[in-house]
Amino acid sequence: MHTDKKERTLGTLLNDLARQSSDLIRQETKLAIVEMSERKSEAKQNLTALATGAGLLIVGLIYILDAVVYGLAELLPPDYSPWLAALIVGIFTSAIGYMLVVMNKSNLAPENLAPRTADSLQRNKKMVEEKLNG
Repeated sequence: MHTDKKERTLGTLLNDLARQSSDLIRQETKLAIVEMSERKSEAKQNLTALATGAGLLIVGLIYILDAVVYGLAELLPPDYSPWLAALIVGIFTSAIGYMLVVMNKSNLAPENLAPRTADSLQRNKKMVEEKLNG
């Protein structure tokens, strides 16, 4: 299709650049769509497993914490044992839960979920603009 490189005109070169740039952007767009679809499926499966695990964990922790309250009540003075044991265990577990939420909240930020292909598309767009603008 192409002639010798010496015989190619500026118009032919620009035409080839535009076609190849268009193909590159089209391929990058397809890749981004596939990557987003994969991430969506993975996220859905992970969230389902996470929710199931969290539900079972909560039920188990309730029983464990109940046993800790009863055990701590045995060590405290009888006048304070029922409510003080529950208060101590509640404060301790709430503090741990709060720390976990605060430390892991940033992992669900939108910028952490964006596909890598979006960055590649932006770089390709800038490269094509630079080539066309000289």
